[in-house]
Amino acid sequence: GRRGSTSFICRLFSMLHPAANKECFPETGKQKRGFSMKYALIGCGRIAVNHIKAALNNKLNIVAVCDVLPEKMEELLAKYDLQSDDSIARYTDYKKLLEEHPDLQLASIATESGIHAKIALACIDAGVNVIIEKPMAMSMADADAIVEAAQAHHVKVCACHQNRLQELRHAVEGDRFGKLSHGSIHVRWNRDRNYYEQAPWRGTWAQDGGCLMNQCIHGIDLLRWMMGDEVDEVYGVTRQQFH
Repeated sequence: GRRGSTSFICRLFSMLHPAANKECFPETGKQKRGFSMKYALIGCGRIAVNHIKAALNNKLNIVAVCDVLPEKMEELLAKYDLQSDDSIARYTDYKKLLEEHPDLQLASIATESGIHAKIALACIDAGVNVIIEKPMAMSMADADAIVEAAQAHHVKVCACHQNRLQELRHAVEGDRFGKLSHGSIHVRWNRDRNYYEQAPWRGTWAQDGGCLMNQCIHGIDLLRWMMGDEVDEVYGVTRQQFH
């Protein structure tokens, strides 16, 4: 859920900035500049609220936000009484943001999934640490390119998989279940018409990737992480049942 996502992002911030506040108590109002880490958010849609909350909780210096829709930036900032904070620059072009903030240290990418990789590579090329909403990329080629670029530029890249913080993972690591031989994931989530109408990219192959990439990816991540090893075979069936 969103609360778990915020906690996960808080931990990522704390890892990237050791002096950050690990308690992550919510704060609102004009941002406090207790720490010098300069942060920008690229993409101000549905999940962006968790990134802003985590940045404030960790007392990062929010220097910029970016979205192709200016009203989305203002709506997001208003939720934390930051709409009048002129120290936070607004951009509709992430490339201009990176160009005008050469000292930027950390960026969160919370755009539509189809452009995660392109934006991440631009940030990495600029020497900026990156937190990427899942999925980090829409192809293995793009994911590998991100990893290679991060290593070449000596920056950190984190993907948001907050379900890794669940107690189940700790139980597996603690060997509470003994040696695991089988594992399965059943994702019974529902996304109604209102969800898909929130943004035009949702439900598209190019920008959303489908439910396996956008929703089930958490289950796949946990299954691989807990069961270990690489995937040997993939078999898939799709069926349109109700609409």
